[in-house]
Amino acid sequence: MAYDARVDQCRERGFTLLEMLVVVGIVMTMAAVALPSIATYVRNYKIKGASQEVAGEVTSARSKAIMSNTNAGVSFVAVDADSYRWIQEDLAAAEQLGPLKDLPVGIRFVASGTANAGPVLRFQRLGGFCIPGVAPCAAAPAPLCSGAEATSRCSREPGGTFVGTEAGGGTVITLLEETTGLQRTVRIAPGGRVLPQP
Repeated sequence: MAYDARVDQCRERGFTLLEMLVVVGIVMTMAAVALPSIATYVRNYKIKGASQEVAGEVTSARSKAIMSNTNAGVSFVAVDADSYRWIQEDLAAAEQLGPLKDLPVGIRFVASGTANAGPVLRFQRLGGFCIPGVAPCAAAPAPLCSGAEATSRCSREPGGTFVGTEAGGGTVITLLEETTGLQRTVRIAPGGRVLPQP
């Protein structure tokens, strides 16, 4: 029996150049169709994540007020245009301030609502809220920053009117992504329930 090399060569077949070009063309077409959707998702993801973090901090302030049965209240504070914290005003001065948190780079608080009330939203022991300086919540808030933080971190538009009231009695906090102009809101219903924009 003689060995025929031509039989082995016929069995070793690969893809032709034309087949490879067709596959590459299909992949490129699919990528071109999907790319705008992916870019929109990434832009929305950043500001949506920031608004959910702020909503979580507002919810945390409300929960602290309810759990501690506070007299003076627990406040959510937009310290400046890109940082926020909670303040538990019943505690001693050294323990009042919660951790200072920053918004992601390029995202900031902006004034919103029908009337801009200030940077503070105070929750009471039953979970309702009021705006300090506005009746029946007349007491001024505790200092928003400690001495060291005031010079280093609490400096971009400090004490702005980032917590706004709405006509129906609720409150709104709005975030803006500066490069794209996208906005997201966190609404606080008149009873204190926190409603981030879906």
